[in-house]
Amino acid sequence: MNPSEITFAAYMEKALYGPEGYYSSGRARTGREGDYFTAPETGGVFAELLWEIFVGWQARLGSDPFHLVEVGAGEGALASALVRLPARCRANWNYTAVERSPARRTLLEAASISLPRAFRILPDLDVFAQAPVSGCFFANELIDAFPVHRVRRRGGKLEEAFVRPGEAAHLTWGPLSTDALAAYFRRLGIELPEGYETEVNLAMAGWIRSVAPALKQGIVLIIDYGRPARDYYAPERCGGTLRGFRRHRVISDILAVSEPVDLTADVDFTSLALDAREAGLAPLAFMEMGSFLMAGARKLLENGSPHAEFKRTALRYLIHPEGLGSAFHVLILGKGETVLQWRFEANRLSRLGLPA
Repeated sequence: MNPSEITFAAYMEKALYGPEGYYSSGRARTGREGDYFTAPETGGVFAELLWEIFVGWQARLGSDPFHLVEVGAGEGALASALVRLPARCRANWNYTAVERSPARRTLLEAASISLPRAFRILPDLDVFAQAPVSGCFFANELIDAFPVHRVRRRGGKLEEAFVRPGEAAHLTWGPLSTDALAAYFRRLGIELPEGYETEVNLAMAGWIRSVAPALKQGIVLIIDYGRPARDYYAPERCGGTLRGFRRHRVISDILAVSEPVDLTADVDFTSLALDAREAGLAPLAFMEMGSFLMAGARKLLENGSPHAEFKRTALRYLIHPEGLGSAFHVLILGKGETVLQWRFEANRLSRLGLPA
């Protein structure tokens, strides 16, 4: 590797989280006027569905208080919606929003002023490492924004992509910067075919290692774009899943843009589940988001609402396969003897192909 070159993962880290990066600079925006649309922008319906699920988990866990820790809280759309729910819904909840971006923490703090009940805002999980809590740690569209390494198989060997920064930034290829990349595929039992180019998310292993000791007993809920490893590295994805977004349009040549944009890559849920196991968390369930939210959707419609038609529209968007229902997947991890006995409807954990 040329001294002036950096791994693509380092380039992506700087582009997203550096001083002038997409998230750190405050340029990141969601919703219709932003660069991409997320589930929390459904007028609070997503929050209500999660609340139905969280209430059930609190009852099963018997935890009082029940700690809800949102990792990657962003601009606070989901946090604000959950905290605004009627007091009876969250009387025994302690809510913490964790966000590494200083610009986004500022937005969270501004939003908290108008909320009926304050919630704690933290830059990381260090506090919980010293005093683990019982409840649920959850992350919605977080891991897809972790920096990834670009790799390919050429001449029978794995190579890694490096970036030569500058006004005309471009990729070069060379030997792997770390043995962890080859180990990643060995653990999966996957050998990429000749010419195959893709990405590897090594950062999620470090993240899950920070979550595991913070949870005394309870659930880790992860919602994101992605799929099992065998589908992720299937022949039809020979170019990988890395992409950029600006104003809801996909940017293919991400090195050519002159301003920070949202960069994202799908999640390899098999590798994430294996990382979780190694960190001391048990994979309990895996399913499409639509299936996961279905039980809460039934209750929401049964309860009735003056905004019932709006809620039906939002529910269709969240649950239907042509909306977000099949685009997003859910991984549920558990910790604690009681939690490990839980069973989940529509569970497709076997799709991950985890060794016994």
